[in-house]
Amino acid sequence: MKQSEQINDFYIHKIREGLSLRQRGNPGYSLRAYSRDLGIHPATLSQVINGKRPLPFKNSKKVADTLKLGPKERTLFFESFHRSKTAIDEIKIDQHDERFMLDESYYRVIAEWEHCAVLSLMDTKDFILSEAELTRRLGVTQTRAKVVIENLLLSGLLQRTKTGTFTLTHKAVRTTEDVSSQALRASHLENLEIGKRKLEEVGVELRDFSAMTLAIDPRKIFEAKTIIREFRQKMAALLRDGKKTEVFQLAIQFYPLTIMQEKK
Repeated sequence: MKQSEQINDFYIHKIREGLSLRQRGNPGYSLRAYSRDLGIHPATLSQVINGKRPLPFKNSKKVADTLKLGPKERTLFFESFHRSKTAIDEIKIDQHDERFMLDESYYRVIAEWEHCAVLSLMDTKDFILSEAELTRRLGVTQTRAKVVIENLLLSGLLQRTKTGTFTLTHKAVRTTEDVSSQALRASHLENLEIGKRKLEEVGVELRDFSAMTLAIDPRKIFEAKTIIREFRQKMAALLRDGKKTEVFQLAIQFYPLTIMQEKK
């Protein structure tokens, strides 16, 4: 199975798995009973399970809630569900050994920008991690550089070799999507502050700040967020090749300007 097919089929797999687990505990549990519990018409559910039609948008949240998915599975469920409805095909996303940074146990690593910057620096040409090098490349104090390295070691995202150098334990790390997190909120606030500073400090040839205002149908928000997430992955794939010497930050903002009206 191709990697894109694995991504797109994840939500179908979880729906099938939910049925199999219920039947495992109760052999008499039927597809009709499952459709009742998920709030989907039996014929529609049968087609979804057999991959003959996508899950209706209106049922997606209830299905995810009924299946009692954990944070990582919930992220992958909606990612696969929305990606099955839209795609950006020119640049292929590589399969990576991704480590999800779940809950607040990774608070410092998620909330404070230097940690992700170090993980990205490890992927640049000729970079050898040390406190002195972090002070030079990131403009932080040597004490701060020491703390950041210690945090990454404690979180298991870095490991020290027998020769004293450092290596990454995972090719890529990510946080969950659409799961409330104090650490992520702190990270987004810090990114906004950094962006304001870079707008003044960095020449226009090395930055891109843009915005557009448009009227939308709120029912398309999840699909729009899926396109944004896939765009981020495409950008990472595009910029993965070549002689990497610097670390950049890509920030995309998408939020309502109007006071959202309640559905009637």
